[in-house]
Amino acid sequence: MKSSMKRFFTVLLALALLISVTACGAKPAANGSTPEDSEKPADGFPEKQVTIIMPWSLGGGPDTIARQIASYGEKYLGVPVIVENKTGGAGTIAMAAALQAADDGYSMIVANGPLFSLTPSFQNVNYTIDDITPLIGMREVEFVVLSNPGKSGIETLDQLKEYAASGKTIKYATTGGPGNDSYTMISVLFKRLGLPAEAVPYDGGQDAINALAGGHVDIAIGSPPVYRDYVKSGELACLGTFIPDGIEVDGIGRIPSFKEQGIDAEFIGMDYFAVRSSVDDAKKKVLTEFLQKVYADPEFQKFMSEMGMKAWDGTEDEILQKIDEQSKAMEDYITLLK
Repeated sequence: MKSSMKRFFTVLLALALLISVTACGAKPAANGSTPEDSEKPADGFPEKQVTIIMPWSLGGGPDTIARQIASYGEKYLGVPVIVENKTGGAGTIAMAAALQAADDGYSMIVANGPLFSLTPSFQNVNYTIDDITPLIGMREVEFVVLSNPGKSGIETLDQLKEYAASGKTIKYATTGGPGNDSYTMISVLFKRLGLPAEAVPYDGGQDAINALAGGHVDIAIGSPPVYRDYVKSGELACLGTFIPDGIEVDGIGRIPSFKEQGIDAEFIGMDYFAVRSSVDDAKKKVLTEFLQKVYADPEFQKFMSEMGMKAWDGTEDEILQKIDEQSKAMEDYITLLK
């Protein structure tokens, strides 16, 4: 009996020691987390609102798409997502804001290739491609040059040439200044054509199209979301696109490229989501997966289709490769404009 009791108390003592040791090993940190929790920085992320920094103005293609994506924040991310426009400087003001924001994953930026392939050749910038990490593509940009036949009588490239030959200087709207992709390409077009032209910069694509529709400029450049309805109604006309093979736009039909019309002016742009490169990889993954879920949503796909576009889910490597290729392709254009 004494032997059995002794063994019983020995087992109890061993259990007590084991519980004590386990409790000490799982001692919570001051914030209530355990050491294991601290090794998982994305646990609980996000816990508050996420902001998308937008370099271009309200109503343009990227802004419209970003705001639609933001509307899915609660559904797929569990927190609100908002879009904050910081326009100017060919996107450099927004880039500065993104790099000054905390690297906690709560700030994304919509960036494009020219921020790295063009802008540094025209402006002093305080960033490099190494400062950001692309998360996923947003769209491939299909720029089209447009006219307002009712105001200028220009509906074809030949009529554009005749307009200039009559002694008039062509005024053209661009979305930004030197270093911006639309500014660069439409300026290259007029250089290649040898026509007198004057750039009138606007903050975004919708502003540029509004100026053309109002007769304040003769020519403008835009992408399908902002010009499609104007062309379908007959108010505006398409002179050509910089996409080498031309493009098909729902409700409009085929738009020929300038290359097909004998003009050396080619450009395929892209917009994409990015964060500071120092953001934790686990948080980058959470944000990327959020965007992928939105792209896969049938309602979002319908929205993009109605805009005459589709989401481009380019990966980090694909985006970086395109930026590198674009940088090389832009060298001749940069030389032409300087």
